[in-house]
Amino acid sequence: MYNMGDDSYKSQPKFMSQQTVKSMLTRIKNHCNENNLTDFLIIFHGGEPLLAGITFFKDFIKFVNEIIPSSIEMSYTMQSNAVLLDEKICQELCELGIGIGISLDGTPSSNNKNRIYHNGKGSYDEIIRGAALVKDVYGDEYSDFLCVIDTNEKPKDVYNHFKKLGANSIHFLFQDFNYILSDQNSVPKIGIWLVEMFDLWYNDEDKNKPEIRPLNDLIGLILGLDKNSENFGKGVNDTLVIETNGSIETVDTLRICGNGFTKTEFNVDKDELNSIYEGSELAQKFYYGHDNLCEKCKNCALESICGGGYLGHRYSPKNQFDNPSIYCKEIIEIICHIQNQLLSELPLETIQNLQVEALNYNEIITELDQYAT
Repeated sequence: MYNMGDDSYKSQPKFMSQQTVKSMLTRIKNHCNENNLTDFLIIFHGGEPLLAGITFFKDFIKFVNEIIPSSIEMSYTMQSNAVLLDEKICQELCELGIGIGISLDGTPSSNNKNRIYHNGKGSYDEIIRGAALVKDVYGDEYSDFLCVIDTNEKPKDVYNHFKKLGANSIHFLFQDFNYILSDQNSVPKIGIWLVEMFDLWYNDEDKNKPEIRPLNDLIGLILGLDKNSENFGKGVNDTLVIETNGSIETVDTLRICGNGFTKTEFNVDKDELNSIYEGSELAQKFYYGHDNLCEKCKNCALESICGGGYLGHRYSPKNQFDNPSIYCKEIIEIICHIQNQLLSELPLETIQNLQVEALNYNEIITELDQYAT
């Protein structure tokens, strides 16, 4: 999101003030009370959240205990590159109840190409050191990684690398492209990459193999389970972002759609959280992002599984979000492969109950070509 033309972050404070934290927590308390919510998840994100320093997080939890009633169960996690972790900080975060997910873009060669310091040096060694600390302090079940897919890397190398690290879970992310500078033929070939990754993972008989998203999600959706996410399925997208200045916004990855694209007039200093859903057209589009689909998506056999894909990947200057995902063909490819694999192994009675059938990628693409975009 920092490399697609948006520079609105430059006008924001680098860190959230204590007053903004208190205002945000008051709004969270009000939101939970008004909507009868008994639990709420906060994700510390960035940039790099550890730049705020451990004192910020200690004060944050102290303010939570002062403002949020015990009837509301608060959960916390952090997405970090882990390079600033040491054993003391890691232990303190664990004691505060803040989980840590590690951002690592696959193999050393891929990570050191895509995650570099200002001096051009790769960050792989420091990330691995931090990931090892998290595993030692939190336990093996907290070895969770977020990885942007690099199709230049072989899936086998990436999979074996994460297994060697003892990963508990891996969430593979699509690179954030839309129709501003790209088209469906120019985006990375995520489909065939994920097909190969699925085969490696699915056929791995190791009982300790990692969970992999979005593969787990797609399997669940095909089998009729509630595995909805911002990327797939038919659920609502109920995430919002509070920026360092207190601004209430839709998710920051939508900034790939334009400079200042997510900016609103709403702020926790003066507005309740629901204000963004009541007053922002973009927030409404995001919240119901899997419902308001283009004609091509509405007429696709995979619509209930795909849900149109991620909202930001559908954007074009001409049609706004009224397009199929720029990864449409890639998504169809991996869904077809997974569904056909499952059908080859499920009992006939189960298949009949699920009302699913074998899929043909070329037939689906041909059928969708009749709908203009």
